[in-house]
Amino acid sequence: MTAPVGFTAPVHVRWSDIDMYQHINHATMVTILEEARIPFLREPFGEQITTIGLLIAEVNIVYKGQLRLMDSPLQVTMWSKRVRAVDFTVGYEVRSVGAAPDSRPAVIAATQLAAVHIQEQRLQRLSDAQREYLQQWIR
Repeated sequence: MTAPVGFTAPVHVRWSDIDMYQHINHATMVTILEEARIPFLREPFGEQITTIGLLIAEVNIVYKGQLRLMDSPLQVTMWSKRVRAVDFTVGYEVRSVGAAPDSRPAVIAATQLAAVHIQEQRLQRLSDAQREYLQQWIR
C-alpha cells in the first residue's frame, strides 16, 4: 500500500463517543469527520463564515475496522474527490493514532458539501480561490 495523500487532522475521541462495547459509536463518526473537516476547509472558507455556509448534501461511511478510545487521537486524512460549480466532495480515511499512514483505514467516508449564501438561502458558486484550493487536494 502507498501512503495516503491528503490533509491529515488529528481528532480526539471523547468518553461520550464510546458505546457500551467500548467502540466509537457509529453515529459519532459523522461528528468526528466534521471536526476534521474544519481545519481542512478553514483556508478557503474561513473568512466568509458569516456569508457563505456549507450544507451537507450526502454522507457515506464504510466501516472496515474497529476504533476505540485508546486509538485517540484519530488520524483523519482528507482530500477532494470531486469539485463542481457549487458543490464538492471530500474523501476521508480514518486511522488510529498508532497506525502507519499506509495501513488499511478503519473507516472510509465521503461527504458532499454545497456552498450556500446564508442571507439569501440559495446555492452559491465556489470562488476561483476556493476551487483552486480544493483542486490542489484532488485524489
